[in-house]
Amino acid sequence: MSENIKIKSDEIVYAARGQAVVEARQPLESECRILSVTASASTMPSEVFAGEARYAGKVRFDCIVLIDGRIDCISSVAEFSDKIVSPAIASGSAVTLMPEVINVEASADGGTLKAVAVVDTVAVTTKSDEYSCLAEPDDGIYAEKRTVEYCTVCAEQAESVYVTDSVGAAKITDILCATSRAVVTGAEAASGEVKVTGTVYSDAIVRTDDDMVSSVRIVTPFVKSISAFGANDGNTAFAVANVTDTAATLVSEENRIELAVTMTVNVTAVDCRTVEAVTDVFCADYEIQPKTAYAACCTASPLVTVTDAVDGQIPIAEDRLAADNVLCVTGVSCTLSNVSVQDKRVIAEGLVGGDIVYYNAEKNAYDTVAFRLPFSMPLSAHVDAQDVTATAVVTDVSVRIRRESVFDIKAEVAFTLRASSKAECEFVESVGIGAPIPRPDASVIVHIAKQGETLWQAAKALCCSPERVLQQNEATAPFAGGERLINFCNK
Repeated sequence: MSENIKIKSDEIVYAARGQAVVEARQPLESECRILSVTASASTMPSEVFAGEARYAGKVRFDCIVLIDGRIDCISSVAEFSDKIVSPAIASGSAVTLMPEVINVEASADGGTLKAVAVVDTVAVTTKSDEYSCLAEPDDGIYAEKRTVEYCTVCAEQAESVYVTDSVGAAKITDILCATSRAVVTGAEAASGEVKVTGTVYSDAIVRTDDDMVSSVRIVTPFVKSISAFGANDGNTAFAVANVTDTAATLVSEENRIELAVTMTVNVTAVDCRTVEAVTDVFCADYEIQPKTAYAACCTASPLVTVTDAVDGQIPIAEDRLAADNVLCVTGVSCTLSNVSVQDKRVIAEGLVGGDIVYYNAEKNAYDTVAFRLPFSMPLSAHVDAQDVTATAVVTDVSVRIRRESVFDIKAEVAFTLRASSKAECEFVESVGIGAPIPRPDASVIVHIAKQGETLWQAAKALCCSPERVLQQNEATAPFAGGERLINFCNK
């Protein structure tokens, strides 16, 4: 009696992306000059329909401004809503949203500070394909089998996570603003949960007791267990962390900064499976009509995070102030334009950008320079997969002044990679039995093997089982070509 097996192959895909222009306005009590503007975005799915995911979000703007010769920060928050449309989005499915601010500008005019950000949001979801495959045909039908590898998503969950830290803050009198970025370095599945490890990188722009502005870098490792019903030991797990809020408080009497970061962590657990599927059949006694189908089976590799450096030089324009001291670097971001696999090496292309706020001693004045560093480089990661998707986070930026007119910049970037492969497979779904094949008594079938021919191919040509080919012939497969193979048949 024939048997069938079910294959449910899941693929984590970037379904679609959408862009939203978000604007915030803030009244000004006095005129100011904008030195730098930073924007961070967070989003959350609100409703998911067939082919559409609606979401709500917010953008926080932090504008470093110069008011009456003194640096200050004006912050504002703007809420927005939008939707992403894609046929890959199924009704009620889990959708992970990955927002990124790809451009931000600010202007001060008419007593109002206006900040505008372009938020690019990518929707990540699971694309599922189900197949019915023949596992064992009826007696008398010979089958060739192939090991098929595929992955099935068994758990998806999003959860809010809180990370806190405390660092020394001597000689600091005020915190102007703080921003954070999260990097996931590992995800491990267990029974009913996924343990996520990573690091939060925070930058606090502060005022010192000499009325200057500086930045404090805070590095906070974290380990969090996210409930994920359906996850099990041995699953391959993935995680994405997006910072939704950063709060930094100065405790003056204790000379320390209290940091509180809120993140949304999305986890996925994938079960990697194998099955022996029938890919070809024949019968020596009856005509058969096999029904075949094509499947695209996806396999996933564990999450990998690597760190590489992007460096370059930025000259200061002749009409700008010379630089004597770098005060802080704000608005740091890394945008990926392309990620590919070439000879098992991951090649990343993109742009690292930010603003350098600096001080000129001669005129006791402040100025700023925007930098953009394009890069195209192989990462320190080798993968055996065909495709790779990545996120990139700037973890640190160092700036050195050269000859008062050139900045040497080095940015450390963490790349989190998710690699996968897709294999096309043709297999047999079912076999229909037709009329008997007429065969004379004591007939002999002779077959001349071709170079590279397999035992299965020879058996099919001789209308007998592979075992019978071995019994009646001394040659071994794969054949060199030219071997005379014989099958003595009885009716």
